[in-house]
Amino acid sequence: MFPVVAGRYVDGGVGSYTNPCYLAAYEAICCLGWKPEETTLISLGCGRPPSGMAPGAASRLRPWNWLSPVVGAFLQSSGHQQQHLVDLIWPRLDFRRFQVPLPEPIPSDDPARVPELSGYGALMGEKILSDDTEEIAPLTTPGARR
Repeated sequence: MFPVVAGRYVDGGVGSYTNPCYLAAYEAICCLGWKPEETTLISLGCGRPPSGMAPGAASRLRPWNWLSPVVGAFLQSSGHQQQHLVDLIWPRLDFRRFQVPLPEPIPSDDPARVPELSGYGALMGEKILSDDTEEIAPLTTPGARR
């Protein structure tokens, strides 16, 4: 998360469930009157670390260790929900989501990792230039039929 700028501008993910793509689509179409079929919305991810735990890792967690994985699961799910809403509500909008895989989570406040992050930035640039978008997974409920 980035600091507040000029007392009013905040990181787009703060109030929009970690991904401001739905809010951006809403403002473009409903507030500015842009036509979905004439609009391209580009969503850039911050990198996706692997999900899940190694086999047997959960049995070694203490109750307080579950806080981070549980909160992380809710934040990740809400970000996916924003993408799904854009895709569902405005199917004629040219919505492109770009994301790079990360081998592990990278703290945003570790300056020693900047060269590594620059490499992921170059990979993101390659994905954008080749239009290598991330598939928007549909939301499902347990027991739902497809």
